[in-house]
Amino acid sequence: MKRTIRVAVVGATGYAGAELVRLFQSHPNAEVTTVTSARSAGKKLSEECPWIASSLQLETFHPGIISEDFTFLCQEAGFAMEHAPELIKRTRVIDLSADFRLKDPLLYEQYYNRPFSAEGTQGVYGLPELVDRKEIANAKLLANPGCYPTGTLLGLMPLVRAGLVTGTPVIDAKSGVSGAGRSKKDTEYLFSELSGGFKAYAVSGHRHTPEIEQLAGVPIRFTPHLIPTPRGLEVTLHVTVSSGENLTKLYEEFYKNEPFVNVVQAQPSIKQVVGSNRCDICPSYDEHTGYAVITTVIDNLVKGAAGQAIQNMNLMAGLTETTGLPISGLWP
Repeated sequence: MKRTIRVAVVGATGYAGAELVRLFQSHPNAEVTTVTSARSAGKKLSEECPWIASSLQLETFHPGIISEDFTFLCQEAGFAMEHAPELIKRTRVIDLSADFRLKDPLLYEQYYNRPFSAEGTQGVYGLPELVDRKEIANAKLLANPGCYPTGTLLGLMPLVRAGLVTGTPVIDAKSGVSGAGRSKKDTEYLFSELSGGFKAYAVSGHRHTPEIEQLAGVPIRFTPHLIPTPRGLEVTLHVTVSSGENLTKLYEEFYKNEPFVNVVQAQPSIKQVVGSNRCDICPSYDEHTGYAVITTVIDNLVKGAAGQAIQNMNLMAGLTETTGLPISGLWP
């Protein structure tokens, strides 16, 4: 008789936390047994997230209530730094915030405007297609990547590792508004404010820049945009390369054993991956300018957050990486 993995979700009423609970309902080897919320403790999860069919009751978080095999932290930056050093003594932790993504604490302080206060505690960066899976499997603390870095790095790294990049990659990225989180109260995030509009933000010094550069090993020019759609993320990479021959073959070979990466011929739409843990990538080459133009699409809440976190947990638990995760999208 196989043992069921017990899971705690801290911050279960946010978009990523609720998506974790939803995805785990289809996982054959794991069950969510504890859910917490700072604002809604005492209520049922289904009251705060009516799309989730669950009888779980939300609790107030305290490290002492956690006894599960895996704990997913779905809180704002700073929370994991405070609690992960204690939690990893009793549970394996997967952090969906940025607290343990950057190796350099000075970079963390620069981009997140707070000192790194968990000296001596390090996380393993968990982008399975691009890092050492053995390190992920052995991790006590896993730093789940951001959605923009996931879409960007999956598109960029085949060029980097082939030694083809000759200039600064220009990253033009667009995310649905759920990427800003569920707790945003600013009027600019209201759909009535967003609908019919389109804009860039944080055009210099965006927080995900050092995360992308850390793995890529090259400086990048990164510009994010907010689009008036609930979920989904598209990245267009413009990269000067020494050779544009056989780019499709390069990408197909690079990702040939990766079930969640799909190299496609036609330009992909975010709509085709919504609800899935898949990344679709279309590589092309512009002979006129010498640029490789790579487009990627993911669901920012699945491959960009909760799905990738479960993908990492599967590796950490010794399960098949695809267990319980959707590869096909929702349509229409």
